[in-house]
Amino acid sequence: MRKTYLIYLGLWALFVIPIQQMHSQRGNLSVGVVPTYKTDGYGVQASLNYTHSTTDYLQVAMAATFSNEQPNSGVEFPYHDYLFSLGYFTTILTSPKKGFFFYFGGGPSVGYKYINNGETEFAFNALSAESSFIYGGYASFEMDFFISDAFSLIVPINGFYHFNSDLNDTTLLLGVGIRYYLK
Repeated sequence: MRKTYLIYLGLWALFVIPIQQMHSQRGNLSVGVVPTYKTDGYGVQASLNYTHSTTDYLQVAMAATFSNEQPNSGVEFPYHDYLFSLGYFTTILTSPKKGFFFYFGGGPSVGYKYINNGETEFAFNALSAESSFIYGGYASFEMDFFISDAFSLIVPINGFYHFNSDLNDTTLLLGVGIRYYLK
């Protein structure tokens, strides 16, 4: 009788321990959502990361930002940026036992800048700008702090430069969000 309990206990241990190890591993894919702040506005950024190795990953990100521009004290108008970017990130500082990673990366960025609700006429002829597609690049510094095995707190600092933008060719986004690692 005792032998059968020991056999069942042994089989149970052989079955449960590998499953726990398998479920405690982070996967190669992760998704993140970050509310962002920018000058005179706010936004949201969503990203999908594919971890290529222990030190680098590829990122596909989309961001939408909403701002008001005030070229002079009498005029204010809204504009929105909708951005799509592809990036490569590498680790610059890490401490896996303490649960944090710092990454640096960047890549190309394309998008659409929607200015003054599509109107081309501005009050007092403040400037001449119209909504258009934009292209350029971005650089990003990301801090990743583990909360649990599946979740981490991310703090990205993104700088965008778009060559053909009629309004604000540079954009800085600051945010704090959450990243979920798919298993």
